[in-house]
Amino acid sequence: MVGMFGEKVSLAQANGPDVDLIVRGTELYGTYETPEGFSVIYDEMLGLFCYARVVNGKFESTGVGVTSPAPADIERHVTESDEVRMQKIHERTLQMERHGRATPKKE
Repeated sequence: MVGMFGEKVSLAQANGPDVDLIVRGTELYGTYETPEGFSVIYDEMLGLFCYARVVNGKFESTGVGVTSPAPADIERHVTESDEVRMQKIHERTLQMERHGRATPKKE
């Protein structure tokens, strides 16, 4: 399992310039933040990394790309709930198993 622990990475967007984000996590679950500490998710519909807010424990796109100023109503360093993170890890693990890329089982 490979992890990233607060590394700054330049990431491409379908409909915008490359953006520098701080990445934390593994292939099972990861998070992105701007260098200023705002949580970010990739908005597939917009083709952009957008500022995120947490709604019902889960990240939701604000629809505002990270190349614009952050919306006034979002906080820095927000995270998804433990329940949401565990569900996403479970879903990703199943996806990897279907594609034959699951991490080895410990005996």
